[in-house]
Amino acid sequence: MEKKESYSKFRDEWGVKSVPPLPNVPIYSLVTEGAKKWPDKDALICLGRKLTYGELDELSNRLASALQNKFGVKKGDRVAVMLPNCIQHTLAFFAINKLGAIHVPCNVMYKPRELEYQLSDCGSKIFITLDRFFPVIEEIKGKTPVKNIIVTNIEDFATTEDEIPSLFKVEKKEITGTYQLLSLIEEPSGELMEVEIDPSEDLAMLLYTAGTTGVPKGVMESHKNIWSCVHPTKYICDFTERDVNLQIMPMFHCSGYCLIQFPILYGGGTAVLVPLFDAKNCLKWIQNYGVSCIFAPPTFFVGLMNAPEIKSYNLSNLRSTLSCGGPQPPPVRDGWQKITGLNLLDGYGLTESMCQIVLSVPNKHKPGTIGPAFYSEVKIADKDGKIVPRGTVGEFMFRGSSIAKGYWNKPEETKVAFLDDGWLHTGDAGYMDDEDFMYFVDRYKDLIIASGYNLAPAEVEGVLMGHSAVKEAGVVGVPDEYRGETVRAFVSLKEGYKGKVTEEEMIEHCKKNLATFKVPKSVEFIEEIPKNPVGKILRRVLREEGAKKIK
Repeated sequence: MEKKESYSKFRDEWGVKSVPPLPNVPIYSLVTEGAKKWPDKDALICLGRKLTYGELDELSNRLASALQNKFGVKKGDRVAVMLPNCIQHTLAFFAINKLGAIHVPCNVMYKPRELEYQLSDCGSKIFITLDRFFPVIEEIKGKTPVKNIIVTNIEDFATTEDEIPSLFKVEKKEITGTYQLLSLIEEPSGELMEVEIDPSEDLAMLLYTAGTTGVPKGVMESHKNIWSCVHPTKYICDFTERDVNLQIMPMFHCSGYCLIQFPILYGGGTAVLVPLFDAKNCLKWIQNYGVSCIFAPPTFFVGLMNAPEIKSYNLSNLRSTLSCGGPQPPPVRDGWQKITGLNLLDGYGLTESMCQIVLSVPNKHKPGTIGPAFYSEVKIADKDGKIVPRGTVGEFMFRGSSIAKGYWNKPEETKVAFLDDGWLHTGDAGYMDDEDFMYFVDRYKDLIIASGYNLAPAEVEGVLMGHSAVKEAGVVGVPDEYRGETVRAFVSLKEGYKGKVTEEEMIEHCKKNLATFKVPKSVEFIEEIPKNPVGKILRRVLREEGAKKIK
C-alpha cells in the first residue's frame, strides 16, 4: 500500500480550547486591553520589581510620548533596542509599537562590528540600551544612522530584594550626549498622535537571524504575524490569569516575545523576566513566584537538573514545560520527568515563522517528536519541492499566517525562501509519521555524510548524553580521505567526572547504541560546548576546532 504524503494541517481538537479568529488589531492592544481588565495585577516581575498592567500601559505611553514629541519617531521608523530580558525592554516594545514604529532588538552579545551592520541595515536613528553596553555603540555611532541614544541602568527597574547580575551592574551616572530613560518617563504622557495600523501589512518588528548561513537578515514581522503565534498559544495551552511564566528566552530573539511572555500577558498572567541565567536564582523564582510554565532551550533544563540545590526547592506549581531552540536529548527529557513528574514537551520554529510552527500541545504529544503542525500547514519535500512519503526525510516547509513578510532590503533572498504560494523553505531536515507527528533530524547543512550514509549529529549527541558522566555534547563532521566525512564528538563532563572518563569509554558507549557508521572516530573533552544565546550548538565553531586537530 502506498504511503500517505508528508502533509498535515493543524486541527482544533489538539488544543485545550478552540482557537477563535485572529484579532485584527495592533499587537500593543495586549497591554491597552490588559490595563482595562487587570489594572492592578502584576504583569511583569524582574529583579524584585513588580509592574502592574496599569503601570505597563501608562509607562509605555510616557515613553511613546517622549519618542514622538522629543525625537520625532513616527509610523514606519525603526527603533533599535539593545537590552537583556528586563522591564525596560517590554516597555520599549509597546512604546515603539504604539507609534506604529518598528521595534528592532539587538543581540546583547554583539561586538561593535556586528552592531554596526544591523543598525546600518535597518536605518534606526534611535538606540535604546543599557549603560553597560554604551561603549559598544560609542565606538561605532558615527558609522551608523543613529542620532539619539537613550540609556537605562539595570537597577532603574529593580529592588534590593534580588542580586543584580554582575555582568550588568555598573555605577549609575550621566553619560554625556545621551538621554536617561527614567527622565523621559517621569512626566505624564501627552496626547499621542493617532496612528492607523493595518495588522496584516504594517510591521511591528525587524528580527535579525543569527547569520549562521551568511550575513544576518532582518525578518519582517507584521502585527498579524505576531498575533498568529500569541493568540493560538493562549487558547491551545489555556493560559489564564493564574499562570506565571519564567521568561528565559532572550528578547532579542523571536522566542523572547512569543515563548511565552506575550501569550501570558494576553491571558492576564505574569511574566518573570530573567536577565541572565543562574540556576539557583531561577529555582528560587520558580518557587517564590509560583511559576507554572517554562519554555526554554534544553541547556536551561540541563542547568537546573545539574544544580545541587534543585532538591531544596518546591517546583510543584509547574504544569507546562517545553524544550525548544535545539534538539531535545532523550536523557534530558527523562531526567526532567524523573525530577518533576512533568513531560518535557518539544517544539520547533524559526524567526521566519515567528517561532512556533510545530509544537507538542496538551492533546497531541509524543515523546521523541517535536509535535504536530501548530496553527499552520506543513509538508516535507525533496530537493525538487515534491512532497515525500511519510517516514521519508526531506525539507520542512510551512504555510500559515505566522510566516513573515520577507527579509528587509533583501528581495532576492526573500524570493528564494518565501514562495509566491505562501510556502516557506526552512533548510531544516526531518520527517513525519502516520499520526501527523514531526521529527527533527538536523539542518541540511549539518548532516554528516560518512561513507555515503546521511547521519544526524543530534542523534549521536543524544546517545552521548545518555552516559552518566556527560553534561553536554556536540557532534560535527570533519573531512576524511576515505569516508568523505567522519564523526568527531566534543563532550563536556559533569563535575566529579573530569579526568576520570576516557575517550575510549565514550566511543565504546556509542558502539553499544549506534550503527557503526554513526560512531565518533574521536572524542575531545572540553569545558563547555559553544552555543549561541538561545542555546543552539555552534557547530561552525566545533567544525573549525575539529579541522585544526586533523591538520
